[in-house]
Amino acid sequence: MGDIAPDVAVVQECAQPTAESDQCLWFGDNARQGIAVIAAGDYRLRRLPTANDVPRYVFPIEVTGPISFSLLAVWSKGRQTFPYVRGVVRATELYRDLIEGGPTVLTGDLNSNAIWDATHPKDQNHSALVDVLSEMGLVSAYHRFFGEAQGKETRPTHYFHWTDDHPFHIDYCFVPEPWIADLRRVDVGSYEFWKEHSDHRPLVVEFSRRDEDFAAPSVAR
Repeated sequence: MGDIAPDVAVVQECAQPTAESDQCLWFGDNARQGIAVIAAGDYRLRRLPTANDVPRYVFPIEVTGPISFSLLAVWSKGRQTFPYVRGVVRATELYRDLIEGGPTVLTGDLNSNAIWDATHPKDQNHSALVDVLSEMGLVSAYHRFFGEAQGKETRPTHYFHWTDDHPFHIDYCFVPEPWIADLRRVDVGSYEFWKEHSDHRPLVVEFSRRDEDFAAPSVAR
């Protein structure tokens, strides 16, 4: 999977671009490592107000175009009051009104998987996040498409230390439940093709709606 041309892409650990536009936004504290959100074609982006004390990094964006929706771009971080998935759970609480107020996509590097549930409080682990997002009407496109259970993924999105003997699935795209009826394709990049570029693999989620193709936000590293 080398040809990727998403309508909206979320890219973690990305250097700050020289300029922003309504098709390129960047978020972060370190100019060499942040989150870029990039739109193509008729899609446009606008920053939304960031919630007070929201854990790093979960940023809200308004996406307008053939399909308009709110986007939460995620790169969960450690060494904070709510580390890793605990921070994402906290962010969903702070952005509940946004999520429940209209179509919302939450996507990015969550650094999380159900296999590590026991290392977090029960109400702040990966399974708790999946449950709270489900209550808000969001489901994992990958798991619905492939019919796999959380923690039982067969297509890794991350290779620890860049080697194929430590694979994990930690990148996700949660979309509104009604969108699943239009889910056309989910792909995860291969180890071999991307091994020279990143320790993560792109997760591409594509929908068809109103007789036109719509590629939902893809996680690309």
